[in-house]
Amino acid sequence: MTKAIDEVQVKETVLSIDQLTLEFPGQAPLATISWTVHLGQQVALLGKSGSGKSTLLTRIIRGSSSIQCQTQRIAYLSQQPALLPWVSVLDNILLGFTLRGETIVSKHLERAHQLLIDVDLCGFQDQKTKYLSGGEKSRVALARALIEDADLLLLDEPFAALDRSTKIHMTQLCNTLFANKTVILVTHDPRDALSWLDTAMVLTSHGLRGPFDLADFQDDHALIQALDGDL
Repeated sequence: MTKAIDEVQVKETVLSIDQLTLEFPGQAPLATISWTVHLGQQVALLGKSGSGKSTLLTRIIRGSSSIQCQTQRIAYLSQQPALLPWVSVLDNILLGFTLRGETIVSKHLERAHQLLIDVDLCGFQDQKTKYLSGGEKSRVALARALIEDADLLLLDEPFAALDRSTKIHMTQLCNTLFANKTVILVTHDPRDALSWLDTAMVLTSHGLRGPFDLADFQDDHALIQALDGDL
């Protein structure tokens, strides 16, 4: 039977959630949760469809009286790469600076070109993203998240639409490029994170449970029990 593992104690708190109620307008509350995320923690957030996982990430970004976030440097990576198809790969990576009206200087360009190398897209800087494959688009979105140098990375099933081999490649990249970052990865499938993450939290109607050893959820029965709130 899966057992909760001891939470690693890290001195600095990045995110503190106290009695946050997750709900959709006009519907009964999904769950009420409390959670503390420490600097450098990387955790998979599991839950059934409609349990409120994506809603939780949205609430963290928007903020509320129930959420204390010690940084404004938050990067978000969604299931859809959300690229501008009519501009270049390089311009998409630098999009955050453009939208904020910041001047793009040489250090930003140098960082962007290094990230292109890191995500295996060297030489793609002038390509229009509409001509890229799904995996290539995901890597551009990954580079765009990384260039923000955020303290907290919120990943909402960013690889769900990719084929299995591309998912494996993307998780290998994340394992390398997100080292020492604080990460919350929303996923339905523990296999998407096993080569990268060790720890899982499970969101159910009973609240947020865990931390659990992610490897234990290779057992489908244990995963179903956790998702139903029976662990």
